[in-house]
Amino acid sequence: MDRPTLTLIAGSTQTKKVLYDQLHLLAGDYIAVKAFAIDETLPNQIEDHVILYSSETTKSEAATLSVITGKEAIVGKRTIRHDYIDRLLTIPQGERVLMVNDDEPSTIDVIESLYQLGINHVTFLPFKRGQMFYDNIHIAVSPGETHLCPSYIPQMIDIGVRPFDMATIIKVMDYFQLEDSVSSKVSERYIRSMIALHRKILVAEQDAVQTTEHYQNVVNTVDDGILAINKNKEITLFNHRLEALFQTQAKDMIGRHISNVVDLNLQEFIIDGLEENKFVSMNGVDVVAFRQPIPEEEAIVVTFKSVNQAFEIEKTAQREQHKKGFTAKYDFDDILGEHPLLLERVRIAKKLAMAEHPVLINGETGVGKELFAHAIHRTSLRKNGPFIAINCSALTESLLESELFGYEEGTFTGAQRGGKKGLFELADNGTIFLDEIGDISAAVQAHLLRVLQEKEIRRIGGRKITPINVRVIAATNKNLEQKIIEGSFRSDLFYRLNVLQLSIPPLRDRLSDIQLLTNYFVTKSGTWMKIDPQVIEAFMAHQWPGNIRELKSMIDYALVVASGSTITLEDLPRLQPINAKPATLPVSGIDAKDHYIILQIMKTRNDEGKAASRDFLSKESVTLSHALSPQQIRLRLNDLEKKGYIIKGRGRAGTQITLEGEQYLAQLKLHLKSR
Repeated sequence: MDRPTLTLIAGSTQTKKVLYDQLHLLAGDYIAVKAFAIDETLPNQIEDHVILYSSETTKSEAATLSVITGKEAIVGKRTIRHDYIDRLLTIPQGERVLMVNDDEPSTIDVIESLYQLGINHVTFLPFKRGQMFYDNIHIAVSPGETHLCPSYIPQMIDIGVRPFDMATIIKVMDYFQLEDSVSSKVSERYIRSMIALHRKILVAEQDAVQTTEHYQNVVNTVDDGILAINKNKEITLFNHRLEALFQTQAKDMIGRHISNVVDLNLQEFIIDGLEENKFVSMNGVDVVAFRQPIPEEEAIVVTFKSVNQAFEIEKTAQREQHKKGFTAKYDFDDILGEHPLLLERVRIAKKLAMAEHPVLINGETGVGKELFAHAIHRTSLRKNGPFIAINCSALTESLLESELFGYEEGTFTGAQRGGKKGLFELADNGTIFLDEIGDISAAVQAHLLRVLQEKEIRRIGGRKITPINVRVIAATNKNLEQKIIEGSFRSDLFYRLNVLQLSIPPLRDRLSDIQLLTNYFVTKSGTWMKIDPQVIEAFMAHQWPGNIRELKSMIDYALVVASGSTITLEDLPRLQPINAKPATLPVSGIDAKDHYIILQIMKTRNDEGKAASRDFLSKESVTLSHALSPQQIRLRLNDLEKKGYIIKGRGRAGTQITLEGEQYLAQLKLHLKSR
């Protein structure tokens, strides 16, 4: 027996395929289906027992394109594809959604179908051809007509071409008067698909409920109070921890507007606050509120911590910073030297450490400015806080600014997601050491001046002001006062930095420490090497433009190239006194010997922190088998004073050797040994 025939006419090829597949799946055993689409070429004449149209619009358009005759014309009713329904369940509650279809009646029909299926957690707005803009719309939904969606809408959800509903299928089956068993089978097939749809919706709802309960249980176990509001400023989350703080039940808070729950001061902070946190007192309890926006949802989450908790968090953060290396490594015991000039600087530095003002350390390259900065921090009241050092001359202007002050996300290409804290933020409650401060640009100077004046920072590209509590120690080998005259350094910044000043003496002003420093560097290397006395004598005659850093480099070099167990002059790079006038040696060998004995005794005495009198010099000369009478001592001292090698004190103050005198002494040693 031949199957009765039915002609399907749809608006588009895609719709034709979906509806043909549905009819074939449900009733293909009993009805033969022919299908056409208006966007294809229709036959000039279509004749069949039943003409089934996909919509009223399709029926009207088809009548203008072809002669269509049939005993029965049916305009099918359409429903939603169940296998796409889960896409709609992901849309946030209360969202305004644009429904896009090819004609207005069909659009309204889709919206009504969705509401009937229980998809009512969002508001659907119908798409209208010719309307270019829809206010406050971020999501569009379409049953297979996504090409009509406005391009500016960021999210498009395709729920697929709508199939015929059960009423349409039954109407077709009734027309052909098929046996009851056939109609029953077709109905069972359709109902089976509907059951699958409802099961899917039910499972999704159960999962959503379970997920919500899970998250609620999680936030209820947290020791902090947690509150969240949506874009309408309605409370969506209120955990049990907040019940005691607000003295209310969590279930009574959900859905309430934030203005009905907190006072105006806290409300302004939660909704529009620029700070990350705020101190508040609620019902006699002091807490710190932390605000975190969720831009993609226009929501805000606020956590409430007790003041004690916040303090413990700060201590934990400081411990983590210590682990990251944000800590001072040296103290004053690591500053080696016994020269009175150095000891005086150490004494002053210890006093400066106990103050809270900025410190400006002056000194040539290699004298140990950073060592003093570390020691000042470790002796200060901030010793438990972070210590961060940065060499300002090692970075470009833009990189130095971003390192010091941080930046917000998206400020520049390659910026770290979420932005980045600057060193001033990381050094909060501690010390930041700015080495080579004289090399920073005018822009960085201006930014740094504001930090010192206002004690607050604003990240690059950001609006938020963050208060900081940081002590600044700066160091330079430049003459900043000269740079002010030249116009390359701000005078107001200089006076902000130069509140407490510390000048570190160069190595040539404390030559008596060379022996001690040399022994230390050799011992620290872990090698068993001796130092030839001639090496020390050569060191004493050198000017040391690189200071202690140069001395260490020279020792390291000698330890590598030395072939024996003793470092000799041959193991050193060539040493030349720099910018030093050669001392005039006495013509007489006797005068040279006298000068050597007097200066050697005097230097030994001065290194002990004492002056040398004429009587003392005379007595000590006897022990060196070169006895000199007080009268001889007086004549020699007059000669040495004229040449600037000594300074004679009045009365019992005694006499002291000068820097030039120490260099002269070193040359005398070499001269006498060569004779």
